[in-house]
Amino acid sequence: MKAQTLAMLAVVVGAHHAQARDMRFVTEPFPPYTYATDGRAAGPMVDVLLAACARLAWRCDIEVLPWRRALGMAQRGEVEGIFTVVDSPERRQYFHVSPPVIEGRYMLFARAGNGLQYTGDAQVLAARTIGAYGPSATALTLEALVEGVPRVRTEIEPDNRTVLRKLAAGRYGEDGLALANEAVAQLLLREDNLNSLQPAGLVKVFGYSFGLSRQHVDLAQAQALAKTLYELCRSGRTAELLKPYGLPPSPCVR
Repeated sequence: MKAQTLAMLAVVVGAHHAQARDMRFVTEPFPPYTYATDGRAAGPMVDVLLAACARLAWRCDIEVLPWRRALGMAQRGEVEGIFTVVDSPERRQYFHVSPPVIEGRYMLFARAGNGLQYTGDAQVLAARTIGAYGPSATALTLEALVEGVPRVRTEIEPDNRTVLRKLAAGRYGEDGLALANEAVAQLLLREDNLNSLQPAGLVKVFGYSFGLSRQHVDLAQAQALAKTLYELCRSGRTAELLKPYGLPPSPCVR
């Protein structure tokens, strides 16, 4: 009887380890969502991913890199996953996109006294210059926003800090604007004392997700991550993990 029990235990343990796998993720310095602390990846997206990896018995390694390098590695299939990503046709070409984890908002920002209040009519952006960080979902959102708007000019910059500093310095003109993630922009405005900038209207509410490489991760594994993220959300664990950062979770979806 004892030998039979040990044999059954060996089967169970073997099945558990068969599910375990090494998963390499890349992300970017993107506070308050992701950043490096003492050389290690940190932030709310990291906390949620590690909680999911623990439930899935995945051994997840996360490296913080410049976004262009991280995105290139992920698109070439050199790693299993990447974040933060926003669900879009462009991202789905390369990745299984997970359910959203953190809710974000794309806002237009203007110089104080500009007077613009965007309320959904993109034609008010005519003849203006608008800066955004890219390549990114922000840049894709800006491209869609200004489609068909006459004489609008877009400037894609290497990071959000450059966008906001150029806007504050008048580099986009007196009527210039910037499109940025609200939480990211507010953090940068405080750090750089850019008191001359103000929100000018909400463009889009969205969610940040994880992307899993279609080259290395099959559909069943992507669905397992989606199920685990849903369970973390429904149980309230995701909200607990995000609470110290003051960031809202996305609605729970499969």
